[in-house]
Amino acid sequence: MEDVRHLVGQRVQILRKRKQLSQEELAGRIDIDTKSLSRLERGQHYPSLETLERIRVELDVDLKDFFNFDDKPSAEELRDFLMRTASKADYPNLVKMADAVKTVLQGSELKI
Repeated sequence: MEDVRHLVGQRVQILRKRKQLSQEELAGRIDIDTKSLSRLERGQHYPSLETLERIRVELDVDLKDFFNFDDKPSAEELRDFLMRTASKADYPNLVKMADAVKTVLQGSELKI
């Protein structure tokens, strides 16, 4: 089992990528060295609470999101992803995407 340090680092990386930020961009915005952010994301060291707070503010997430280790995106994140992807897709790919969403929803509690 992975330790909390690695899990938190992975969550920071996932949340950063969901906001489409590079390590360099996020590091600059929170005023830390890019290498420090890289080490944090790889689980090589624990972030300070101050650093976690600055990351939280910059990524516009809740503190608890750093400790949500099931890695399931929220409905809002899925909706944003689908909208970004759909805005770039041509008709055949939109049909494939709609079919995939339909298949997932039919297998879940949410029925369409």
